[in-house]
Amino acid sequence: MATATITFDLDKHEDRMELARFHASLDMAIYIFEILNNGHRKFDSEEANKVFEYLHEEARNQGIDINKLIE
Repeated sequence: MATATITFDLDKHEDRMELARFHASLDMAIYIFEILNNGHRKFDSEEANKVFEYLHEEARNQGIDINKLIE
């Protein structure tokens, strides 16, 4: 089994921010999943459909495959 050890210097602001991002990553993935896969159900208009198409396109453009992050 492969393992990784990540070290943060909590005396450095940048490392504290990176640790906070690390801790929030699953919450962010769940949020993105909810928006992309369920958000459109709350709206019923052609304009809303365009917005959700845009959100999906931007996720793809950024290399975000939310289904690989949420199991």
